[in-house]
Amino acid sequence: MIEHDEIKALLPLAAVDRLDADEARALEEHIGGCAECAAELREYREAAASLMMSLEPTGTEERIWSRLESRRYPSPSSIPVATSGGEPKRASRPAGFWRPLAIVMAASAAAAAIYAAVLAVRFGVVDRQDAKLLTAMSRQITQLQDELSAAESEVATFHRVLDDRAKLQNILLQPDLHLTRLEPMPASPKDAGAIVVVSAANHAAMIEVSGLPPTPEGKTYELWWITKESGPVAAALFQVGENGSIAAPASLPPAGQHLLASAVTLEPAGGVRKPTGQMYLKGNPG
Repeated sequence: MIEHDEIKALLPLAAVDRLDADEARALEEHIGGCAECAAELREYREAAASLMMSLEPTGTEERIWSRLESRRYPSPSSIPVATSGGEPKRASRPAGFWRPLAIVMAASAAAAAIYAAVLAVRFGVVDRQDAKLLTAMSRQITQLQDELSAAESEVATFHRVLDDRAKLQNILLQPDLHLTRLEPMPASPKDAGAIVVVSAANHAAMIEVSGLPPTPEGKTYELWWITKESGPVAAALFQVGENGSIAAPASLPPAGQHLLASAVTLEPAGGVRKPTGQMYLKGNPG
């Protein structure tokens, strides 16, 4: 539906019958209930009619000539000029070369002014339509950029998961593999569990988790090495998604210390140096 301001912009075009069918129909429906636009349309049509009359052949030359003459001379009669005898005489008005040229120029200027106004209105409507289109396109581009960023993030996460899985597979193939199974604690679902694998020769350690609840906002899961000499030592931080499983790299157990157990707790985001949260998984080295 065309708005009031858009209808007002169409009024000059309506006065000279330059609307397309849809615009004309919208205009007629609008002015039936809008006294303001109806009055302005009448004024535009009267002005257009006056312009057409002023450009008609009959009487045009005399009307334009009278208007030009009244501005060129102080009175309808001729102006005084000096003669050789010192007596002033009246100069007759020049009716030869410049009179028809002035008439044509005046009529052309009037027509050009009206045409320029009509074009300005027309292009103003187009500009508003283009602005709406550009705004809609801008919103679509922003939405597509957001979707692209989300897709790129998902792809990056997928590549990271594949890389961690490949590292886990590589550790599982090492001859010096040490594997610890972590069992669920009371805070964890019964089907939760994890394996922790270590290969000193490969200088790598990983934890693979399944069945844990998704990581709450502002929290992180933390893996601990529990040694005889130092007690709990932070080994890894990881987040668990909706599927409850993840494979994450970990640091090696402290060199030269006796590993008694491994455990997973839920801690504040960023992790802590010593466990403070509930324990979800725990296991002894096999």
